[in-house]
Amino acid sequence: MHICLYKSSFCPRCYVTKKYLLEITAQHPDIDVEIIDVATEPRRSWNEGVRMIPALKIDGDILSALFISRTDITDFINKHKR
Repeated sequence: MHICLYKSSFCPRCYVTKKYLLEITAQHPDIDVEIIDVATEPRRSWNEGVRMIPALKIDGDILSALFISRTDITDFINKHKR
């Protein structure tokens, strides 16, 4: 599974989401995490449908919110497991 995390180094909520995501995926070697900084790749983020950070994207499905909890991340991953 491939997960994209869209974040900004200036965003404290993004820092927390990244921390949670990396903790969760450390237990799942089958999950590949790609981290995209919207400040350095704004066009890519926009073209991929990201309008708010932090955001996670799996197979075209985007999860974004003001605060993404561990439970939100786990549920999002489980939703896309095959």
